[in-house]
Amino acid sequence: DVVGLYLAPPQNALVLAVDEKSQMQAIDRSAPILPIMPTTPSRMTHDYVRHGTTSLFAAFDIGSGSVIAQHYRRHRH
Repeated sequence: DVVGLYLAPPQNALVLAVDEKSQMQAIDRSAPILPIMPTTPSRMTHDYVRHGTTSLFAAFDIGSGSVIAQHYRRHRH
């Protein structure tokens, strides 16, 4: 039972919540973000440059609260 692992994990158990986010667009702004001024918030353009897609695999360590992540640039189908 997965919920039981979260509520009452066995001694020395490592409980991770894992997810994959594939086909994320790797985009970049076409111009740098303009810095904050005393009377103006930071500003950025709405257009962007595409750099293909990427995959992000991440796990959340329930006990420590840390995130373990790995990013893969290359896709093989």
